[in-house]
This record gives sequence, structure tokens and C-alpha cells, in this order.
Amino acid sequence: MKNLIWMLVVLCFVGCTSYNNLEDFKERKDSNRITFENNKLDCQEHSNLLAAKAEGSKRAGEILIDKRRYFLGCMKRKGWVSKVSN
Repeated sequence: MKNLIWMLVVLCFVGCTSYNNLEDFKERKDSNRITFENNKLDCQEHSNLLAAKAEGSKRAGEILIDKRRYFLGCMKRKGWVSKVSN
């Protein structure tokens, strides 16, 4: 029961929190919106592929959390640092 409540809270938080808009990342002087959008599309595809590998063994909430984690990690590697903590 405790795990169910925890997962609902996490899902609510993840569902209500934006993490893939330009405004959600610290400003980069050497980039623009087009660069951000290209990086965002690459990272979304990357995170979807990685999360899809484990779909059979994970619940929907866990997959969403993994997608977000993979996405933010990819964006960080491309130089985009999130304003919110991971």
C-alpha cells in the first residue's frame, strides 16, 4: 500500500512538472532555440528507445521516470543543464 501511494505521488509530480522546454534549462550563450529543439528531439528519441527496452518488466510510472532521467541525462551531455534538480 505504501508503494502504491508513493508511485501516485511521483506520477503526479512527474505529470505536473515540465522538463523539456527551453525555459526549463539554464540559458546558454552559445546556443539558440533551433539548437535546443534539435537537441531536444534527439534526446527524446534516445530516451524513448532506452525506456522501451525495459517496457515488459516495468510499470508505466517507472517507465515515465526512466524516460525523464534518460532525457535529462542526454540534454546534460549536450550542454543543457536543467533548472530543477534531477
